[in-house]
Amino acid sequence: MQAPVRPALPKHLLDHLGPAGQAVLSADAVESARAALTLVESLPAMTSALHERSAWLGYVRSLVVELGDHCPEDVEVRLLASISRTALAAHETSAGLAASDHALVWAEETGELAAQVLILAGRLPYLSHRAPVDANRDLRKMDAAWGMLTEDTELDDSLKLLLAEVLLARAAYHGSTGHLEKLRAEISELGRLQLPRCEALSFVAFASFALLGQYFLRCGQHAAAVSPLTDAVRLCEQSGAWTEAANLQTTLAAIALLQGKVPDALQHARTALLHAQRSGTQHPQPDPWLGLPLDICLAKTSAAAVQATAEAVLTAQDLGDPAGFLMATSAMVAFYLADDRALEALDALGEATEVARSLSDPSITPALRGISERLLGFLGVLKI
Repeated sequence: MQAPVRPALPKHLLDHLGPAGQAVLSADAVESARAALTLVESLPAMTSALHERSAWLGYVRSLVVELGDHCPEDVEVRLLASISRTALAAHETSAGLAASDHALVWAEETGELAAQVLILAGRLPYLSHRAPVDANRDLRKMDAAWGMLTEDTELDDSLKLLLAEVLLARAAYHGSTGHLEKLRAEISELGRLQLPRCEALSFVAFASFALLGQYFLRCGQHAAAVSPLTDAVRLCEQSGAWTEAANLQTTLAAIALLQGKVPDALQHARTALLHAQRSGTQHPQPDPWLGLPLDICLAKTSAAAVQATAEAVLTAQDLGDPAGFLMATSAMVAFYLADDRALEALDALGEATEVARSLSDPSITPALRGISERLLGFLGVLKI
C-alpha cells in the first residue's frame, strides 16, 4: 500500500522555523508531530495566532492519520489539548470545552501529568465565570497534577512556561471568585518567574496586564488600571489580536468617562469599534483575563456596540457584579456618544443609577451620577 502523502507546509510557517523547529521536517512522523505540537504550544493563545495554530494542527492531524494505530498516545492527547486551546481562543467555547473533556480523560488514563496540567490550566479561566463548581474542581485537580509533576524536580524552561499557565489560570479563577489578594499574589509570583524568550511570552504578558487591570478595577482604583490595560492594548495591537484589543479599548473608554475625560472616552470607543471591525471571531465570549461581562467583537457599528454593552449591563446586574455593572454602563454611554445619541445616553444613565441602588457596592450610584454631571457639562460646552 502506498504511504500517505503529507500536505506541504505553507511557506510562511517554514520561514519562521528556527533551528529548534527543524525537527518538524523530519521523515519520522512521530518526531515531526511532536515538534509541531511543541511549536503550537508555544504560540500565544490569542486571536492573532489562530491561523498559524490551525495550520500546524492540520499538519499534525495528517501525521496522526499517517501513523494510524502506531500513533503514540501522548501525541493524540497533546493534539486534542491544542485543539481545545485553539477553539477557546477562537471564541468557540462549547467546542473547546468539549475537546478538553475528551483530552483530559485520555491524559488521566495515560498518566500524562504535563498534559493534564496544560489542559486544566487552559480551560479553567473559561469555566470560572460560567461554571464555578466545575472550575473549583479543576483548580484542585490542576494543583494536584502540578504537585506530582514537579515533585523533587528542578524547573526547566518548558516547566517554567507551564507554571506561567498555572499562575494565570489561578489568577483568573481568583478574580472570578472575588479573592482579589489571591489574584494579586499569583500575578506577583508570575512577575518573579524567569521565563525563556519565546512567542508564548506575548500571551503571558497580555494576560498578566489584563489581570492586573482587573485587580485595580475591582478594587475601585480606576486610575491605576489605565497603565496595565494600556500595556495590554499595545501588545494586542502589535500582534493583531483585534478582538482582545477591542474589549480593552472599550474598558479604557469606560474608565475615561469615570475620570471625566469625555473626549478621551470617545476616542477609545471609536478605536474599539475599528478593532472590532477587524476582528474575525464569530461568537462573543467575555475575556477571562479582563474578567468583565462584555465583548463587542461582533459590533461593527456604534449602535451595535451600544446594544452589546447594554446586554453586558444586564448580565452584570444578574450576576450581582457591581464593578462589571459600572464598567459596562460607562462603556455603553461612551458608545452612545460615539453614535451621536447623547440624550439617550443620559436617559440610560438615569435608569442605571436607579438599578445601582440594588447592588451591594454603595460607590456605584455616586459614580454614575458623576458621569451624568460631567456629561451635562460637556454637552453644555458643545452648545456654546
